[in-house]
Amino acid sequence: MSKTSNPLDQLIKNSTEFGNQYSDACTKSSSILMKGLEDIIGTATSLIQSSTEKQNNFVKQVMSSKDINQFAEIQGKIVQENFDDLLSGLTKISELSIKVLSDSSEPLNAELNKAVKKATSSLAA
Repeated sequence: MSKTSNPLDQLIKNSTEFGNQYSDACTKSSSILMKGLEDIIGTATSLIQSSTEKQNNFVKQVMSSKDINQFAEIQGKIVQENFDDLLSGLTKISELSIKVLSDSSEPLNAELNKAVKKATSSLAA
């Protein structure tokens, strides 16, 4: 009778292997998540800088309006562009967030799937 033929020994060995592999998967997942968060923050920063530049240009346009009609026209344009930029920025951030969460969960899912398959096959045996 070999040492690993004892069910308790096999369970301990399998649990240790799973713990090590899952720990590695957590590390990979965390690295992917951190890189993704850096990308999201970079995108948000870029959107904020772009918005700030546009707002400065809008202020110049409003200040140079010659009458109330031109002011209202510029104001309407500003509102529409701000709304469009907001939706575009939110969509960009949302898409990045979904990708980051999906990518960062892959290593964990893979390890869990392996563990479930291994446990299922050992129960079937």
